Amino acid sequence: MPENLSMIFLLVLMVFMFWWMSRSSKKMREKMASEREAAVVVGNNVVTTSGFFGKIVDVDGDAVTLQSPSGDETVWLRSSINAVSDLPLGESAEDADDLDESDTATAEDSSAEDLGENKSGSAWD
Repeated sequence: MPENLSMIFLLVLMVFMFWWMSRSSKKMREKMASEREAAVVVGNNVVTTSGFFGKIVDVDGDAVTLQSPSGDETVWLRSSINAVSDLPLGESAEDADDLDESDTATAEDSSAEDLGENKSGSAWD
């Protein structure tokens, strides 16, 4: 009899675990959907599920008009908006040149100070 009781207990435990996992995943999906809906506001920079970055310029029902960084406008489904996101732009050539010049000057200053000052006697320091 105790074996049957343990089997029933395990079965009830498994049913409870499945119910709990489906409940928590449903809550997570609802939360993500509400965040997505909150992102669909004119003026927000968004990314679509396919990876297109754009700025929302018009919302008309399920149609969302996005403006690309080059100024082109395309129409997307509301469900394809994934999240609010800024453009992942890299540094421009001018910024990189300014950064290289300041790094070079800093490196020259530190190498002039450290020249011949190996206090520990190790070649690796």
